[in-house]
Amino acid sequence: MQAPTHQLQTSTQLTDQACDDPDAPIDCCFRNMPQPLTSTMTMAELQEPGERLVLSGTVYQPDGKTPYQNVVMYAYQTDHTGHYTKKGTETGVQKWHGHLHGWCKTDQNGRYEIRSIRPAPYPSNTMPAHIHAALRPEGKPAVYISDFVFKDDPLVTQQYLATIPDVGGTGIVDIRKNKQNTWTGTRDIVLKK
Repeated sequence: MQAPTHQLQTSTQLTDQACDDPDAPIDCCFRNMPQPLTSTMTMAELQEPGERLVLSGTVYQPDGKTPYQNVVMYAYQTDHTGHYTKKGTETGVQKWHGHLHGWCKTDQNGRYEIRSIRPAPYPSNTMPAHIHAALRPEGKPAVYISDFVFKDDPLVTQQYLATIPDVGGTGIVDIRKNKQNTWTGTRDIVLKK
């Protein structure tokens, strides 16, 4: 499932009704975010079933060298069964994205970290397990980047890679288990616009 593209609308222009849709405008992703944001996003609490996962990296400006600070990242994913499960308190577009979602903002060095669980592929098992993400640089339009996918996933094939846009890179993350039995990996992202 590729993330939809939409015309830029500001969060103040969007209504609750406009955001209560699986194909809502991208700015709906940023409507319900808490304040203040840190550079660490926690999508899954410790009691969430599944294998722990920590992803981190740096967001860079178009030159690929200058760290991009104050970029807000929104991400969402399936649970350990491959479903976008809900707790019942989600509003807006999060009703469709489920309870495993969150926000963070890159620090002065462009760094971010996502703490979650390793998502499962959809029950149909036709595409790799993935994490969707949208980034919004300060004062600029938001953009969906290529999904985070995992190098060891047998569904990350050349055929799959041929179908994805290269926005912020391919999204392939080489993850490994650390001594705490947590999957960890790094993805640096270059925002070309």
